[in-house]
Amino acid sequence: MGFLDNSSITVDAILTKVGRERLAEGKFSVASFALSDEEIDYKLYDVSHPNGSDSYGSVIENMNLLEAQPNKDGFMSHLVNESVGGVTLNVGPTEFSLDGNVPIKIAPKTIGGAAEQYSFIISNRNYVKFDDMPHAKSITAKEANLTTQQFGTPDTGTANITVMGINSGVAVDIHVSVKKTTGASGDGEGSDKNGDTSGGGGGMPAKGGEI
Repeated sequence: MGFLDNSSITVDAILTKVGRERLAEGKFSVASFALSDEEIDYKLYDVSHPNGSDSYGSVIENMNLLEAQPNKDGFMSHLVNESVGGVTLNVGPTEFSLDGNVPIKIAPKTIGGAAEQYSFIISNRNYVKFDDMPHAKSITAKEANLTTQQFGTPDTGTANITVMGINSGVAVDIHVSVKKTTGASGDGEGSDKNGDTSGGGGGMPAKGGEI
């Protein structure tokens, strides 16, 4: 990760590992590309700027540009699309600090755009799980009901829940910090791989333990 000089128009393109392999084989050609607004905070667009409409976007225009990156997992922004310009996603609180076995309801609302469904993705099911589909790491729905997991170690674990509009592509991350449950088993840092049907590493209270 790095910054580019934004004093002039800049196009920064890099190849993925597969792209470099195809270039070496003489089989590389650009069929399509995507533009990103990763570094742009649209809340900085100031329609009350004292210098008038020409200066509404002055802060945004002077922000640093990020270097391109080949790893899609590090790409957290929606693609540039003028049809969803100004659309935001309201998910309610984005920070939680909870005990184990506490329900969470997320009912997103798209502001400035058409009603849509949403994808909900849990980064670590050892700390949070979907109520209706505890083995799933992601679902698509209008809203989601989740419950924090019970575990014995570590003292505190954190999971991110990424909510993204299916049509708008606008995404918001919700951070959930979960405290360990006294008397519970289960390692919050245990395996939570795709295809794991255990519902994550959350454990139940040990026999005789109290919650």
